[in-house]
Amino acid sequence: MARLTFEERNKNSYTKYSDVPIKTINKYKGVLPDELLTIWQNMGYGIYEDGFIQFINPDEYEFVFDYIDKLLEPSIVFGVTALGDLLIWEGNNNWTISPDEGNRVLLINIRKCTSEILGDMDFLLNFTLGDETAIIDKEYFDSRPYLNIKGKLCALQYGQCYGYVPALALGGKASNKNLQVVDVKTYIDIIGQAVGKIIDLLE
Repeated sequence: MARLTFEERNKNSYTKYSDVPIKTINKYKGVLPDELLTIWQNMGYGIYEDGFIQFINPDEYEFVFDYIDKLLEPSIVFGVTALGDLLIWEGNNNWTISPDEGNRVLLINIRKCTSEILGDMDFLLNFTLGDETAIIDKEYFDSRPYLNIKGKLCALQYGQCYGYVPALALGGKASNKNLQVVDVKTYIDIIGQAVGKIIDLLE
């Protein structure tokens, strides 16, 4: 049986927040992958993948680069996970690093202040958390805390995430009991202000 595409998998189960203005789509044409722009155009900003991923307006998340160094250009935040982690598209315009790097999705784990290269956009759009045998996907996204508390806390609205209170960077414990529904931008900002650099990619 053929694996469903991202749009097929989500078409009847995602929560739409808003359309993506054509001006924004045109702004990022040739900058972000066509696969993502097609989802923007057909489905809009919203909550996808059984509540785990939100596709967001990159312009509203430029502030994260006060706390995260850009290794490659362009670096564009296009998504957040249900745990507040950032999905960043790294392009390949910075030839001073390496012509072989870039055109990939970078995950910034806000909880643990770590980063991980996930691969290309096609990989991201074809993962699933619903398949209990897909352990690699769960470990890739460090998503077990979400799976453990899903259904036990209120469902997330657009712009919210499940965050540790207090945040791990502020001495909190990685316990399911400490997860609460929080505003994702505020959560990221508090952690960034506390640590100075969520992660220093230029080290």
